[in-house]
Amino acid sequence: MYESKSEVSVIGAGVGIWKRSWQVLQDLGFEEELVKRGVKVPVDGESRGPIFRKSDQPTPGYDFHDHVMPYGPLGLHRPTLLEILQSKLSENCTIHIFKALVSYTVHAGDNDSGITLHFADNTTAEADILIGADGVYSATRHTMFSGLAEETGNKEYTQYARAEYSGTLAYRGPVPTEKLKEKYPQHIVLNRPKAWCGKSQHVITHPLGPYIGIILYMYRPDLSSPSLARFQNQSVVPSSRDEVLALCEGWEPELREVLECIDPDPLKVSCWVIHRVKPLPFCVLGNVGLIGDAAHAMLPHQGVGGGQAIEDAHLLGRLLAHPKAALSSPSRPSTLPIILKLYETFRLPVAQKAAKASYDNGLMYEFNYPGLVFGGSQPDANSRGPTPDELQVLGERIGESFTWLKEGDVEGDWRKTEAELEKM
Repeated sequence: MYESKSEVSVIGAGVGIWKRSWQVLQDLGFEEELVKRGVKVPVDGESRGPIFRKSDQPTPGYDFHDHVMPYGPLGLHRPTLLEILQSKLSENCTIHIFKALVSYTVHAGDNDSGITLHFADNTTAEADILIGADGVYSATRHTMFSGLAEETGNKEYTQYARAEYSGTLAYRGPVPTEKLKEKYPQHIVLNRPKAWCGKSQHVITHPLGPYIGIILYMYRPDLSSPSLARFQNQSVVPSSRDEVLALCEGWEPELREVLECIDPDPLKVSCWVIHRVKPLPFCVLGNVGLIGDAAHAMLPHQGVGGGQAIEDAHLLGRLLAHPKAALSSPSRPSTLPIILKLYETFRLPVAQKAAKASYDNGLMYEFNYPGLVFGGSQPDANSRGPTPDELQVLGERIGESFTWLKEGDVEGDWRKTEAELEKM
């Protein structure tokens, strides 16, 4: 493994573990490790989710959807996940730090294609197979598609090389729980996640013990205006409590009470410029493959991006460990390109479907979903706000959008994949 930083580390609070990704972690022996750490594991059956509320008016808002999730997911702390993963690494796995991949070169031979990895420190390494798990700004993906564009003369491939701005900004900042309790002892955010919805933006509040997590999502597709210029070509930009409050000017009092309690330390409030990967036509080329965000970085509105990466790695690992996965020999050619294509066949469409569902949910939360567009100047929009009946329909759609997350048969998927392997 080649790690760009001084150590393997993570960014972000948690990973949503739904049914399928939980089956993967069970297969890897994680359940016992999590129970030892006092982590509450997922359960089959319904569980309470956030309450969705119309809030973009100066008068008190009102709830329009009490979300019941079809499966009780686990919000797994990323450092905990990383700690368990590292504890289970094989002795044959070496982690090389300070190795930021810049590009790679494929050397086609008679039977196999060797790969040279080029790092930012001007060193190189050789490999038979390269799996790019290098995130939304993947150098592996950039090399794959820009190289293919140059090789074929088809410039259409360049659109997949770089991540694209998703049109969404996400402001993050913590609210100390005790501070909010002191001012508003009965505040509705203290005991239950809430989604405060309005035109082209929404706020998620989530009680997390010593603090309330706050994320303000804003749909701002065009960053060229002077007021948004500082976000261009950035991934994270410093922000402040006052900026978040100003963005929710005119919203309901109960939300503003929470935002006023955001930690005033400017180092604790930031704006994330969310990028995503366009739906790729493929994520495997020869002996090079992409997994996780490198292949399908998505918006966070269903909390499934991390789980999709877990499922990618699990299926790919089982394929590469299969007896039929082999380099070339005097009696047979390498099976690795076919093995990698099987991974792509069974994983890429599923992950891209998850990405589309997450995108659609963002539209719903912000009154921009086709057929249910309210406010603004879109051609299909009602110039007014949504009626209670229309919000009820929207709430039902939101509930339906999560039903696929209760389904899961990772072993069944493996049996289908293995059946294709047996045809080789």
